[in-house]
Amino acid sequence: MSTLGDKIKQLRKKKDLTQDELASIIHVNRATLANWEINRAVPDPTTLQLLADFFNVSVDYLLGRTDDPNPGQHRSTIEEDWPEVTDVLRRCGKKPTPEERRRIARIIKAAIEDTDDI
Repeated sequence: MSTLGDKIKQLRKKKDLTQDELASIIHVNRATLANWEINRAVPDPTTLQLLADFFNVSVDYLLGRTDDPNPGQHRSTIEEDWPEVTDVLRRCGKKPTPEERRRIARIIKAAIEDTDDI
């Protein structure tokens, strides 16, 4: 399992940044960053959020609470969740726009909620 320091180092290298460059970007001393990367120290909560924002990952990912760098950003679509709906739309020769997908999802949700009362 990767530590916070491992993840910071991995993400920094993925962006092809040196420790000096990243330290300058987030306004810390290079030695401070080096200590984070070798797990000798940890960033404060504000800096941890700054790192997560900079690398476009969640704080939970940095802390090892999830292996998904961006939990919650993976939204399913009607095509994935309801292949039957996709089949019907294909047979009608229709590929729904994003707005139509949202409308279909609201209709399905309303139908499901309505049947719960029966």
